[in-house]
Amino acid sequence: MLIVSDTTPIITLMKMGHLDILKQLYGKVLIPNAVYMELTSNEKFVTEASQVMNCDFLEVEEVDNEVI
Repeated sequence: MLIVSDTTPIITLMKMGHLDILKQLYGKVLIPNAVYMELTSNEKFVTEASQVMNCDFLEVEEVDNEVI
């Protein structure tokens, strides 16, 4: 099963301390590069960014069919 996530579910699960539930349920979760940048680029959230960067089950993918 292919699972793709936006920013909000990842942030919500992190705040609850249950980000690992994604790994338990799906094994691997794809996130678009834009979502990764949103989760890791804010200097106010270094701890949260570190969690995302160190997740072995979040895989960053380029989106090649973006609609403008």
